[in-house]
Amino acid sequence: MKHLNKSKLPVVFALLITSLAMLFKFTQVSAATDADLSSADQATINKAPTGLLMSNYFTIKNPTNNSSDSSFRFKSNSAFISNNDKVLVLAHGTSTNSADNTAVGPGWPFPIYPAITNKTGSYGAAWSNIDTAYFEAGKPQTFSAWMSFGSGESTTETANGQGIALVLQNNPDGSTQMGAGQEGLGVYGYDKSTSKGFSNSLATTEAVAKTAVQNSIALEFDTQKQDSASALYPPIMYTMDTAYSYYSTNTFDSKRIGVPAPSGFPDDTALGAGGNYGHIALTYPSSPATYYPLGIDNTSFYSPFSEGYSMFHIHRQQSPHLADGTDSNNNRIGWHHLTFRWMPSADLKTAVISYSFNDKDPDGSINNWVNRIDDNITVDMSQLGNITSDSKIYWGFTGANNNINPDVASKLVSVESIPDLVNASIDATVTDKTKNKVMFDDPDGGTGDTTDRKVASGDKVQLDYKLTYEDGREDWKDIASKIILPKNINYDTTDGNIGTIKYGNGDSEQIPVSALSTDSNGLQTINYTFLQNLGNISATSKIANIIINGVAVNETKSDVAVDSQPATFTGSNNIESTSTPKFTVLYKKDWTLSLTNPMTDPVTLIYQQDNATLNLNANLNYTGKTSPAFATNDPIQYQISVGGHDLTYNTTVSANSDTLSDVIPLRTIIENAGLDFWSLFPNDEMQKVTISAIDNDGVTSNTATYNIQVKTNHLLEMKPDDNLQFKSFNYLSMKEYIQRANDYDVSVTSYQNPWMLQVSASELMNGDTKFNGVIVNKNTQGTTVLTNNSAIIAKDNNSYDTETTTSISKLNKWTTDTGLLLKNYGLSSSKKYSGTLTWTIMDYDDSL
Repeated sequence: MKHLNKSKLPVVFALLITSLAMLFKFTQVSAATDADLSSADQATINKAPTGLLMSNYFTIKNPTNNSSDSSFRFKSNSAFISNNDKVLVLAHGTSTNSADNTAVGPGWPFPIYPAITNKTGSYGAAWSNIDTAYFEAGKPQTFSAWMSFGSGESTTETANGQGIALVLQNNPDGSTQMGAGQEGLGVYGYDKSTSKGFSNSLATTEAVAKTAVQNSIALEFDTQKQDSASALYPPIMYTMDTAYSYYSTNTFDSKRIGVPAPSGFPDDTALGAGGNYGHIALTYPSSPATYYPLGIDNTSFYSPFSEGYSMFHIHRQQSPHLADGTDSNNNRIGWHHLTFRWMPSADLKTAVISYSFNDKDPDGSINNWVNRIDDNITVDMSQLGNITSDSKIYWGFTGANNNINPDVASKLVSVESIPDLVNASIDATVTDKTKNKVMFDDPDGGTGDTTDRKVASGDKVQLDYKLTYEDGREDWKDIASKIILPKNINYDTTDGNIGTIKYGNGDSEQIPVSALSTDSNGLQTINYTFLQNLGNISATSKIANIIINGVAVNETKSDVAVDSQPATFTGSNNIESTSTPKFTVLYKKDWTLSLTNPMTDPVTLIYQQDNATLNLNANLNYTGKTSPAFATNDPIQYQISVGGHDLTYNTTVSANSDTLSDVIPLRTIIENAGLDFWSLFPNDEMQKVTISAIDNDGVTSNTATYNIQVKTNHLLEMKPDDNLQFKSFNYLSMKEYIQRANDYDVSVTSYQNPWMLQVSASELMNGDTKFNGVIVNKNTQGTTVLTNNSAIIAKDNNSYDTETTTSISKLNKWTTDTGLLLKNYGLSSSKKYSGTLTWTIMDYDDSL
């Protein structure tokens, strides 16, 4: 009997399996809609940052790449576009979260396996329209999107699983590609594990990879850890037939230390991944080397498997706060911003993927610190198949949810820019025009931004939002701006306008004050649509600069920190956002800062003097009820105006003191600003310099004036009288020296320039008749012939500090019988003779 009973049991077992197999069938549910969303998910969609119209750029189709595999359950597509056309719903939540309705009845007569129903979870894919939103893999590409994974408020990990993948794929039928759901996130392969009785086997790595999205590279945002050591995620039985049951072991994230990365994979590749609220990693979905079999721990009577597949993850980020993230104000956020950049190598063998996660808060403000992740990964472009310089491939998003938690959050994406459609950027600055200080929109994140971000109450300030179109396939069209203005500024609306837009083509337009609104919290918002597109296709300008002016105000008794405020520029084909820098408006002080000029007026500057400096002395002191003292290392900024240029000089207090004396090295300041010093201080002119000082509290002094008299460096010039005449004499006269007939003289003017005076004379002629004599210079030392001979007749080796004019006749003590005379050699024709004197003034040379 015992033997008979044992022999009958397998027969009954086989009959039961056969009977159940006849009950087994697949039913694909109809496409989901907004009606399938929970109220929480609908609220998340309503709060989504502004996105482009998804139907313009994405297509959603049922997959066909695994249609021939009867055990592959993932043959529908749960994804849909929300009613507002702004959000891709990749995998919806709620109790209807499965993409199929397969069942095998109420269960077995023996409780060996549960009924197979709603096991796949919700999964879906949305791929770029290859005509309007393609990805040129052979060229640099950039795009950005917002993603929502769940609120993170639930302590149950399954409330946020499974996740989203950003995928690049190169397939001719790319719009119908999809991988497995659940741990496969809609992009990875099905790790089909087969069970027959008490024996089991795994599909080959090649078979698993074949069911993934082919020719692909993925960046996964995995919100549910699939770890073999966790009882939360037991293997899932998807299908069965008369002899076999087909499972997923649900172990893609299982870690094993010491397993080497596959050959050719990037640095920092490891098996499995962790993270309480998920992880980010790059993967190669269609590579067999991605999938690695290893022993698993969650075996049980329901799961006779001792081996399952894990995946190699590249550049794991295991604390990305996918579902428990907070913004810079510690508020929970449901939307996370991603900027994705692709830079292929020249030979198209590798590419660098650079991404920034949480680089913006949901209101569009720049986030440089809180839960932000930036990474650069060099990838193998052959994973995408054959890529040429003009390859146009698909990109898109896949997503999946688990079937464990009926309240699992939907996986949502809102795209704000398309690769290479419009490449644009925005820079926001706040300028303290009173202090000539510029504050940038990337605090501590950009070069050159070393300002202290302090603005005094009463300072003039200017907001600038500079939009720059870089390039693209289309102009940036229909740009609608939403600018939330920083508080503590009284904005200038005296002309009926709140701001001005200046275009790069020279055009400008006013933003009317009617575009300004104020909410109950006092925040002012500008909503204004540009009159011009930006670009170089049909548009005529690539740049637009919005300028808004005002005055900083603080009527309190303490400094006020002014929060960063976002600005979003939404075009029909591109969305960009930025935010103003944070700054502090200092409270008004009850003391004043006085600056005095202790120097003699005017200050003398010698023009182009060797090693010339221009150091201006300035004395500072405080006056008022509670006048402070100057403290060591307190910063002082001097604002200098000279020749139409505004300059600054920053220094610090060297020691505690009630008064402060500073030396301002003006020439150094001017030249460090790239200006030519002597062009601001031309020769022989008076130049005015004005200086004021600003202390650490933003208190601005009075303005002191310095008059700079530019004097000639050295001066040397001469002025001879127009005519030298000699007395007439009888041509028969034998007189040797003929005296001058007029008071002839030469004057020499010098300044810091010793000199020598040289003269020569030509022959005295009347037509062709030459006078028989010469012009000479006669003094007590002798007589020097000057005709046809150059001779130095006067010297002065003094360097005068003031302009000095010297009379040569007085210097040489000319008399009627000395100085320039005419020496007669004998008979000459009775005529009037004339000639030329050549005077030369030169620097003194004691060797001559």
